[in-house]
Amino acid sequence: MGSCDFILTYDLGTTGNKCTVFDREGHALYSAVVPYGCFYPKPGWAEQDPNDFWESIVAGTRLLREQWDLEPGDIAAIGLSGTMNGCIPVGPSGEVLYRNIIHSDCRGAAMCDYISSHIPPDEFYRITGNRLDSHYTLPKVLWLKENHPDIYEKARYFINTKDYAAYRLTGRLGITDYSDASLTCMLDMQKKAWAAGMLVELGLDEGKLPDVKRSIEIAGPLCREAAEALGLIEGIPVSVGGGDGACATHGAGLAAPGRAYNYLGSSSWICTLSAAPVIDEKARIFNFYDLDGFHCNVCGTVQSAAASYNWALDMLAQAPDFMSHDTESTEKKEKTDIKAVYDWVEREAGKSPPGANGIIFLPYLMGERTPYWDENARGAFVGFSLFHKRSDMLRAVYEGVAFALKDVLDVFLGNSLTVEDLTLIGGGAKSGLWRKILCDVYGRPVKVHKYPGEATSLGAAMAAGTAVGLYMDLAHACDTAYDCMLTPDDVTSMAYVKPYDIFKSLYYHLKPAYDALAAK
Repeated sequence: MGSCDFILTYDLGTTGNKCTVFDREGHALYSAVVPYGCFYPKPGWAEQDPNDFWESIVAGTRLLREQWDLEPGDIAAIGLSGTMNGCIPVGPSGEVLYRNIIHSDCRGAAMCDYISSHIPPDEFYRITGNRLDSHYTLPKVLWLKENHPDIYEKARYFINTKDYAAYRLTGRLGITDYSDASLTCMLDMQKKAWAAGMLVELGLDEGKLPDVKRSIEIAGPLCREAAEALGLIEGIPVSVGGGDGACATHGAGLAAPGRAYNYLGSSSWICTLSAAPVIDEKARIFNFYDLDGFHCNVCGTVQSAAASYNWALDMLAQAPDFMSHDTESTEKKEKTDIKAVYDWVEREAGKSPPGANGIIFLPYLMGERTPYWDENARGAFVGFSLFHKRSDMLRAVYEGVAFALKDVLDVFLGNSLTVEDLTLIGGGAKSGLWRKILCDVYGRPVKVHKYPGEATSLGAAMAAGTAVGLYMDLAHACDTAYDCMLTPDDVTSMAYVKPYDIFKSLYYHLKPAYDALAAK
């Protein structure tokens, strides 16, 4: 095409690497997904091999080059995004000393007790902007020091997913960005520097933490070894990049406080921008820096969103029409069957009125984060009678997730955050019924991203484009396209007031039962 206006991005997620080429208007021209796996050595443990990240970058780039009609010199920049909260110890030459202990790993629970014995939880929240929790990086580093002191001593740096990719692309080791640094829970959010005093108190060496830069800076040029492996030109600027949550913020179209986005996937969260960390008196929400390195993302997470939907699909949607009785099992047929099931569930749930005829579903299938942060919480259907049908149960699942997210939104509003509207991204955004339920439950306009699965990659492209001057800044980067905008129906919104109030009360009534069931 002869124009150096294209951005290549790698979005390293939990299940695979989404490799995409964008033009400067933000259109995804070419895309390829390279899957990789997780390792689960013990209950509560979750790991990934960082070498798989690099191999997926090489394989994904080759797949893209089979599609595109670009010259390698047409790529203006490379953008990076990756899962947050991880822990990759690397040696002085970049060698991986232990597999990435990823975001869902909770082996550091015992280390949280150690941390709280040295740093009071309220002080920890004030310093880091995040409540003490085993999923963050800090307990994982302490776990390595306790259980593998040799690895801790050998480690030159503890880095995150996209930081390892940046090293393999540029040869420059020990660089991270403010968004990923925030969710290590080792950054002082007020000082925008590593929390030196806290680290000393916990017996950790600040020198093993990487340099922190803004996501819109350049990590370095594409090195010769990487260029040869990828079939690209040496010297292409590689941006520092950001954590997936921060990239999704800009990919969803947020550039300033006042708006929010709602990611609807296996888990779900609502995120908005703030001029400073928001320190909630009950520590229900968490904070991490934006791609610009100045604003803060304020976030609240529901643990089981589409995960609740998929559970209900497995339990309630096994209708005979969708049970395959022949031996044909091609990928095309499987996809067709899955779409048919999704469409059927949507139609079936749509037969039940708002409020699901009095059934309320609590989506706490894997405990809950915002606002309760209770690993003992469990799911429940409340309000059953012989009158109720499968359609009521299915609709209750859609509504239960929406109520849980409304619970998050209420925490935002209680902290004086303004949310004028929300943009939906993630796989669940494709559901017409769920969109409408969310809009009416929130009582606010909801925009649906035109490419809900591309928002994180687009945010990485916007950061990279800003880094090389394709965009003046993130606020003036490419426009976000929307599929549609929904406005709440006043009558339906009012119909949800009573069920939502009951929903909010149920956790407190069931809390003693949750704890009793969890007791050993």
